[in-house]
Amino acid sequence: MKCRRQYTFGILFILTFLLAFGAVTVGAQPVHEAKVSFDPAVAAKSVDKNEIQPKGPAPAASTNTAVTRVGVQTANPISLTLEDAIRRALTNNNGIEISRDDVRIQETVIRSLLGTYDPVFNVTPTYTRNSTTGNAATNDFVVNSNMQHLLRAGGGDYQVFFNNTRTENAFSQAQVSSGSLGTGGSSAIYSSSWGVRYRQPLFRNFGIDTTRRNIRIARRILQQTDADFRRQTIDTISQVQRTYWD
Repeated sequence: MKCRRQYTFGILFILTFLLAFGAVTVGAQPVHEAKVSFDPAVAAKSVDKNEIQPKGPAPAASTNTAVTRVGVQTANPISLTLEDAIRRALTNNNGIEISRDDVRIQETVIRSLLGTYDPVFNVTPTYTRNSTTGNAATNDFVVNSNMQHLLRAGGGDYQVFFNNTRTENAFSQAQVSSGSLGTGGSSAIYSSSWGVRYRQPLFRNFGIDTTRRNIRIARRILQQTDADFRRQTIDTISQVQRTYWD
């Protein structure tokens, strides 16, 4: 019984010693607290000294921030309204000027083709002097005039003529008189004639002829040319408006 008590006392003593030793060990260990602080000056100095530096001198900072545009003069700006800008753009645009000339040229072509249907007046004066040995000199004067007009419908044409003759020749006098030959040179004979001629082909050029076909083609070309001119003008005005408000 005594031995058992001694054994129990020994175990308690050992456990007490171990607990006391563990408490002393834990109390002897220092407690470390993590403290993080940020210093801007230290961070600026912590740049790696071996960092690659650019070779050569650093480029100088450009003080001129204006962007130079080719063909645009910015030294002397001009204040313009939208109407003035459109007027200047249309006036100085070579493409629009060329299109306008194309329209004018095509209008001239149509007028030249329509000139085929204009009346044409012709006057032909003729003076003749005949002199033969033993006879008196004779003077003859002839004036022939006429008007021709080509009709658009049907392809026909008509002519109105008026002829006048003055002759002193004996043979010519016999032709215009009763047929007796005169002495010639003593007097002059006057004669006049007038009339109207109308010519209408039955089938040739009755529906359409070359002139009318060319006029129709020229008018179609004029419409296309005028449409191109208007389209280019509208595009230019739209571009000027977008640029003006932008």
